[in-house]
Amino acid sequence: MKKRTHILILLAAFCLVLSPLSAHADEWGTITIPAGKPIKIGMGTMLTGDYASMGIDIKHGAEMAILDHGPVLGHSLVLQAEDDGCSGPPSVAIAEKLCNDPLVVGLVGYMCSGGSKPASDIHNKYKVVMVSPSSTALELTARGIPIFFRTCWNDRIQAERAAAFAVKRGWANVVVLHDKSDYGQSLAEDFGKNIEKRGGKVLASEGLTRGDKDFSPVLTKIKPLRPKLIYFGGMAAEGVLVARQMKRVGLRKTHFMSDDGCYTEKDFIQAGGKATNGCYVTYAKEPDPVWVKRFEAKYGPRQTFSPQAYDATTILMRAVKKTAKKQQDGSLIIGKKALRESIAATGYDGITGRIAFDAHGDRTGSVVKIYKVVDENGKRFFKQLEF
Repeated sequence: MKKRTHILILLAAFCLVLSPLSAHADEWGTITIPAGKPIKIGMGTMLTGDYASMGIDIKHGAEMAILDHGPVLGHSLVLQAEDDGCSGPPSVAIAEKLCNDPLVVGLVGYMCSGGSKPASDIHNKYKVVMVSPSSTALELTARGIPIFFRTCWNDRIQAERAAAFAVKRGWANVVVLHDKSDYGQSLAEDFGKNIEKRGGKVLASEGLTRGDKDFSPVLTKIKPLRPKLIYFGGMAAEGVLVARQMKRVGLRKTHFMSDDGCYTEKDFIQAGGKATNGCYVTYAKEPDPVWVKRFEAKYGPRQTFSPQAYDATTILMRAVKKTAKKQQDGSLIIGKKALRESIAATGYDGITGRIAFDAHGDRTGSVVKIYKVVDENGKRFFKQLEF
């Protein structure tokens, strides 16, 4: 009996030792934030180059969310923003760096779909969640990557909305241009398919090269086709040049339409001058005006995705707070899969509206609006149209 009692005591002690471990067991592993250490939120966004104003705007949105929501369970929050170059190689390098930082709980980004796609493979390898405010390419949520979410929309919605608007306006004969990126090309091609579904015709489809400054040869080639509309899939640095050079080659009666990549006051409206008057872009419905006023008082005019970045960062912080288990020594233990499941179960009224995610990580109920560049009372701005 004594021997049996001794064995039972040993087993009980063994169970007591294991119980803290089993309490924090997570299929994907755990993140430990030691006492006194900050919780890091990673970020991949463009901080230099042609699209820096959009990337810095995203960074400011995330910063404001951290300032608004403060520490989590006694741990300060730090945003570690890295320059992802709006492309694959730097985004992959950032993913390797941040996924191997033991204090990083997740990432807001990447800015562009061409970066998010390869980086998401790295994040999936390490099971580190990412919530993109601006990567809209169709395939990102069709790849079965469980760690990817976005607070923007799937470009399928944007392409359908733009095509429906164009056909309703009678612009059924179109030319489709794109910047050859994962984002711009897939969106432009899907726009073209939607035009044809509605009885329209794609007269030509051409790829432009990011960084080029003269698109007049392409525009001169398509001029004889007399398109009602030129649709451009890509970013403002190239889009604004297309809009300006259309006028120079004589395509003055042809309308210009683009995507959220051109929804930036600085890089499209201001950079284009009067040549962008009358141009159309698609973007989400306007965010909470009270929030916009607070944001612009601190950072100046917002550009494009700062509201979605604010909501993405808030959702990640809320999930960390819900999932983290505080230990007696002041440390936090966060289950990686538990964190992912908390984000997946989001039901949140953000500054961009109601946010919930479907099984693929897409935001449900996304609304895309049509905007026109107008000049009213001496002010040029994006005006939301009724459609």
